[in-house]
Amino acid sequence: MPLQPHEERVLAERAELADKCVKLEAFIVSDAFKAVDILDRDLLEEQHNAMIIYLAILDRRIERFAPQSI
Repeated sequence: MPLQPHEERVLAERAELADKCVKLEAFIVSDAFKAVDILDRDLLEEQHNAMIIYLAILDRRIERFAPQSI
């Protein structure tokens, strides 16, 4: 059974978010991150945490797709 249009969108959204998470995490562990203002560093780390939660929610939604869809 092919994916429904909304399922395709969720998969695309998950892929984009995962890519952004990887890039933000790479920045957070870089030396350049240490040069950022402390408040901005805190906000970026908070943003990363929220993105990880969002990613987990998308994963749970994807798990609920019909098994033959993915």
